[in-house]
Amino acid sequence: MPSVSAIYHRTKEVNIYPIEGDRFLVEAFLQDEIHDVHAEVEIVHPTLEIVAARSEVRNGPFTNVCNMTHPNVEKLIGMKVEPGFTGRARQVVGGRGGCHRVSELLVEIAQAAYQLHFVRLFHETPPAERQRDDVPTRRHRFVSENVPGMKNTCFSYDERNRDLVADKAEPLRLRPQRMPTRDIRPA
Repeated sequence: MPSVSAIYHRTKEVNIYPIEGDRFLVEAFLQDEIHDVHAEVEIVHPTLEIVAARSEVRNGPFTNVCNMTHPNVEKLIGMKVEPGFTGRARQVVGGRGGCHRVSELLVEIAQAAYQLHFVRLFHETPPAERQRDDVPTRRHRFVSENVPGMKNTCFSYDERNRDLVADKAEPLRLRPQRMPTRDIRPA
């Protein structure tokens, strides 16, 4: 079958930047032929409380009109990324009085914010421990014991499936990545 070109393409990107101490900037954006939408929150780890929130439609179907909805994002300040967050956040910034694309990005932001638990945990692990061979059952137990609320959040972390992890899981393969950089202005 010959190669064909896609007729639609959208990219999403999510990044987390350290600001200072336990404060982090989580940004997300999506781009396609029409949209260039950005959203970002500043959160405090480990509570994942939002202490600042911003968004901007840099290009959209009605860019200037769409940007009139962005004061809604400031209503996220004080909320915590925890179970139920994405539903509440989408109600605050989406719907008839909001922006569906920003609402969509909040799901990405919440998922990335939760990754901070993993990132901080593994970076605080001594280098000798991080560099030894990965044993899936040991990693599973380590994460279950050290990442708040991870137990029973998905099929792999369902406590009933520990035997599957022991039987079928393979060592973790880290993908090399080139991390983006960004100038951060202190608050």
